[in-house]
Amino acid sequence: MEDEIDMAISISKFLGNRNWQVSIARGIYDTIQLIENEAFDICLLDLLLDDGHGEELLKHLNTKKIPVIVLTVIEDVGQKVKCLKSGADDYITKPFNPEELIARIEAVLRRYKNFENEDILIYKGIYIDLFNMSAKINDVYIQIPRKQLMLLIKLVEHAEKVVTYNTLLSYAWGSYEDACMESLRTHMHKLRKLLRAYNYDILSYPGIGYMLKYINEP
Repeated sequence: MEDEIDMAISISKFLGNRNWQVSIARGIYDTIQLIENEAFDICLLDLLLDDGHGEELLKHLNTKKIPVIVLTVIEDVGQKVKCLKSGADDYITKPFNPEELIARIEAVLRRYKNFENEDILIYKGIYIDLFNMSAKINDVYIQIPRKQLMLLIKLVEHAEKVVTYNTLLSYAWGSYEDACMESLRTHMHKLRKLLRAYNYDILSYPGIGYMLKYINEP
């Protein structure tokens, strides 16, 4: 969330070169629209935005459980303390070293991962409660057959990585059996159809397995 377009593009290119997918918002309204329609791992938040003060967004971002790093020219200690108390996870003043930004992002995400309930799996808006065997996307519970839920668990555990047929069959059926392959394909087809309605896709790698991935296109 950065209203200086040159700065926004510079940060976006740097993070993109590190394999991050980046969306840019230039104001409060744009930001709210983005986080209501897409899932994000972290937010880099400028305070002096075109249509208001970035601090106004902290509560909204916290309700979405999106970690926040403030990036600002404001060096005032009082402002820093206020932002941290309001829910910001870190506070970096401009100008900053891009490598330090990457290190700060990774540190914040590590903390979030360590604080997560071990019975909860999360991937870009997908939440799976392993204790209650339930799933929700963007805070809405989804109706899903147990076999497909078990497949989804493995896909979320290894999101954006290929999960082998062996791993999926062993977890959902108890063993790797050729007789289960057709059933695996059937359940995966139904699961893919369900997830595509929420901007997720299950990519097929013939002879190997499947991969869960979030897609930006509506």
